[in-house]
Amino acid sequence: MASDKMLGLGRYHLAALAWSECTKALVSAFRPAHDELQTATTARVEAEMGMTDLRIAAAFSENALEREIRKVALLAHGADNNATGGPAFKALFPNGLDAELRPIGLSQVGVATALRDRLDSQPAAAKVKAQIMADFDKALAAFRLAIDARQAGDTKVSQARATEFGARQRFVSAYDSNIGAVRQLFPRDRAQQSLYFDEVATRRFSNNGARSGTASPPTPTNDADSK
Repeated sequence: MASDKMLGLGRYHLAALAWSECTKALVSAFRPAHDELQTATTARVEAEMGMTDLRIAAAFSENALEREIRKVALLAHGADNNATGGPAFKALFPNGLDAELRPIGLSQVGVATALRDRLDSQPAAAKVKAQIMADFDKALAAFRLAIDARQAGDTKVSQARATEFGARQRFVSAYDSNIGAVRQLFPRDRAQQSLYFDEVATRRFSNNGARSGTASPPTPTNDADSK
């Protein structure tokens, strides 16, 4: 069951408990778990939404770096008087241009850094270095920063999901505990018991086969489809 559906059950349950004096004491037993899940769910959603800008920044900066790599190749061909496999191009692209463009993400950082080192150190590439080193360094630095930020964002999302999963488990435990408490308050009075739980939502979203009129706690899962 998705966290927002669980929170919907929780809101209903809290409101129903507050309706009767004899059940108001159960509010304090359940609200901490409900509020914890609300906070954790909000944090997870915000972390996931924050990844949009980070992914875009990484994609655009990677594209910009690849354009600089292609410029290096063109300048190398120019330094070699457009000869195929001349000394400047061979010094900079010993495995060909595609080997420098094929990697993505963090792998591209390593490959581009190695290209930058060859650009800086190979005598045959001195003319190319003089024309493009500043722009290449700028593009590489921007891409490295974008990748670092995206990785930090990924870590934040993973941590938020783990926190939410723990909160979901504690929510279910507290909800289940209150089911037992309500049954003890109103033994053999199924109609009264059902007033404190969103029976429609429970029937619709429960996956443990509870029959109509019997409150059943939601079951948390930690997959992306259940957020």
